[in-house]
Amino acid sequence: METQAPDTAGLYRRFARLEAGGSSPVYEALCLAIAESAPALALLAALPRHKRQPNLLLGALRWFGAPVEEPTAALALVADRAEDLRCFMLDHATQTNEVARCAVILPALALVPGPVALLELGASAGLCLLPDRWSYEWSRPDGSVVRLDSGRPDSVRVGARVSGQVPLPAVMPDVVTRLGLDAHPIDAADPEQQRWLECLIWPEHAERAERLHAALAEAAADPPPIRTGLFPADLPAAVDHLREQAPTATVVVLHSAAVAYLDADARAELATMLAGLDVRRLGLEGAQVTRDLGLAGVPDAGGRFVLSLDDRVLGTANPHGRDLDWLAAVDRCADA
Repeated sequence: METQAPDTAGLYRRFARLEAGGSSPVYEALCLAIAESAPALALLAALPRHKRQPNLLLGALRWFGAPVEEPTAALALVADRAEDLRCFMLDHATQTNEVARCAVILPALALVPGPVALLELGASAGLCLLPDRWSYEWSRPDGSVVRLDSGRPDSVRVGARVSGQVPLPAVMPDVVTRLGLDAHPIDAADPEQQRWLECLIWPEHAERAERLHAALAEAAADPPPIRTGLFPADLPAAVDHLREQAPTATVVVLHSAAVAYLDADARAELATMLAGLDVRRLGLEGAQVTRDLGLAGVPDAGGRFVLSLDDRVLGTANPHGRDLDWLAAVDRCADA
């Protein structure tokens, strides 16, 4: 336990500095306090390494009603309910479903000629599996705004600030079939599962919470197909299924903040498998994860995500989809 505690404390300090810093003062302060708390570090050390991530503990604290804006009181709850928290964290995962990421993903998806068969890894409730169902607003540095409507009444609207020569799409991608793959799929209509996703939204992010609530309602009314499975193990069968559904469509494997949960060996295995399956890969992950998938020229993105298509880095983005800095030349060579 003691040899692992400094590691875990460092993880929470880095999260406070790189991810919560400038975005959630509440979580920044709480994670710094967790890094100094012997009871909190003991709880985390009793969990498997992949269950120690900050977002999982923070979401669990909110589930149990901890006053996360008051670090001392929140840590008192950790001490009082350590076993309840441990069991809850073992049974749950950080299945964040940030629909705003679609505003970052869509310009990359538009580079793939349609029709498209979309497969999302780690789909959760499948909100990012429905990029053609939402409406979009992209704002440029000069103040101009580009809009793309889904044509669906009362569609959830997502937006992002964009910079660089980003090729914003004028039409929705032609997604003819889709499938999600997740170890524990979330039912968008289930109130308890909805509440867990809401607990994973950071406390100051009221707009994200409202958007999640609206998107879950829309997904519940017409849910995308999501099957229980693991990746990379169950990826070939999922690709085969999509090809049976739409033989002439291009299969695009989408993953956002999902491959991060694989270790380096599994990431390499996934990259090799994707190359062998002859599919397009659209990723929105951290810089190191992107490098582990075999991409060269990955920028040092700090706490930002890297947007990539196949073996090409396209840009960097806020992890919650608020902005996109496009780095690639606009030559549409990603179509090749």
